[in-house]
Amino acid sequence: MSLLRFALFSLALTACSDSGSDAETDAGADTSSSDTGSGADTGSADTGSADTGSADTGSADTGSADTGADTSEPTLRPTGRLTADGTRIVDAEGNTVLLRGVNLGGWLFHETWLTALDLSDYQRAYLAAHDPAAPSPIAAEVDASITAAGAGTGADWQAAFGAELTGRTDAATAADFVAGLPGYPSVSDDSDLPLRQLLEQRFGTQGRDELMDLFQSQWVKDEDIAWLADHGFNLVRIPIGYRSLVTNSDLEDPTTLVWNEAAFARLEALLDSCAARGLYAVVDIQESPGGHNDYSGPARLYESEAFAALTVTLWEELSRRLHNRDEVAAYSLLAEPFSAPSNEARDAMYDRLYDAIRALGDDHLLVIHDGFSGMNSLPVASQMGWSNVVYSTHNFEWSINSTAGYRALLSLSMPGFRIAQADQGVPWFIGSFSTMRDRPWAYDSARLLTDGWEAEGWSWATWTYKKIDDPIDVALLDGSTSWGVRGRLASDLPRPDIYEDTFEELRASFEALASVTINENPALLNALTGPR
Repeated sequence: MSLLRFALFSLALTACSDSGSDAETDAGADTSSSDTGSGADTGSADTGSADTGSADTGSADTGSADTGADTSEPTLRPTGRLTADGTRIVDAEGNTVLLRGVNLGGWLFHETWLTALDLSDYQRAYLAAHDPAAPSPIAAEVDASITAAGAGTGADWQAAFGAELTGRTDAATAADFVAGLPGYPSVSDDSDLPLRQLLEQRFGTQGRDELMDLFQSQWVKDEDIAWLADHGFNLVRIPIGYRSLVTNSDLEDPTTLVWNEAAFARLEALLDSCAARGLYAVVDIQESPGGHNDYSGPARLYESEAFAALTVTLWEELSRRLHNRDEVAAYSLLAEPFSAPSNEARDAMYDRLYDAIRALGDDHLLVIHDGFSGMNSLPVASQMGWSNVVYSTHNFEWSINSTAGYRALLSLSMPGFRIAQADQGVPWFIGSFSTMRDRPWAYDSARLLTDGWEAEGWSWATWTYKKIDDPIDVALLDGSTSWGVRGRLASDLPRPDIYEDTFEELRASFEALASVTINENPALLNALTGPR
């Protein structure tokens, strides 16, 4: 997902996005922050016309350069193993392939901002004020104070919230209410590490793994793959944190990798579901041993031979288990390696993983991510001795708040991108993207982007398939978003307390996820899969 740190392009397009070319912009959105944990700063819940589908976004005027690629109509239902043919992805019959997909965020890399599996102080304050057994007489004042203070937890947030509540009640009442908030650190993060460490501290590695496996069994099921196939998608990208695949302690650095057979079985069952329904999968390592980005602290992969060797071992194990699976479109070797000290260090690690996988006789497509250094920073594949590779980046533009801005982005970037791709001679894949906000312009922009990429023959996967917009955020913090293709909570939501619930209570809460209904976001679904 966990992409949520940097934009794809270093272009100053704010002026374009504020040009007035669109009837509606989100000029008030907070675009300076990279913290998406709460979803509270992702735009307005004004959805009056958001569910009416995607409007005509006009042309990005990106043209189409002649790169020598096959211009035949691509297939959305390919067969057999996928390979690279120049800048095309082709199937076993030589048909040009276009992959339209979703990321399965929150599943084997548990980013809790997607799953609403957190109780920060602001959420605890709301729940305490609205306890059905003992509703607070100052519930309205608490709500208004949360809106004013924003999302948060800990001493600083408690002070800000307490000041707001004092202004609406009195000092004694506010102090008494705030005293009931524990101030636990949030486990809402771009990484699965805070959640996993807390569960291990409370219940040990076996208890941690049992609870994580139970959650995973409810978050993505066979019926989800069926739903995606029925709604026009042909790809799932599966972000995986290496910790999900091992039973090692999360409280210390690994020196070996002890495989979690339950997790591998769950992954392979999902791949069976994909094969049965004609979907492909990109198996993606979101975090590697030592870290190739900073989601869990400083990245140490590039400076440590021990961690580099473990990362090679990880991919060798995945290759041994998956090499015969044609429904696996590709292996995404290192998602978002933006903490590499240089492009040369990034590419050297890729080269090492490439050699290890090819030495096993595995010819799957290998996805090489630019680490947000720019797609033109990636090497000419043939000069590296690489074949059957796909180059990739992710697109999250925090400073753009209109379709005009996205149209300008495409117009400015495409000419250079065509030159870079022609030089590199490989297919391109936008492995993760979102326009994030729940506004008509955001849905129009999602359509504009995917139309532009498809015109170039680039496949894509949106972030993300399923995302719970926390009902507290939606009610008080303008927190309705367009992150999830299925992102509309339509039932009660279990609120497990990771800090205080017993093991049995957490089990019951995770099992109760089976009854949670998360409906589609019609506007986003139409933007991505509607008639073109």
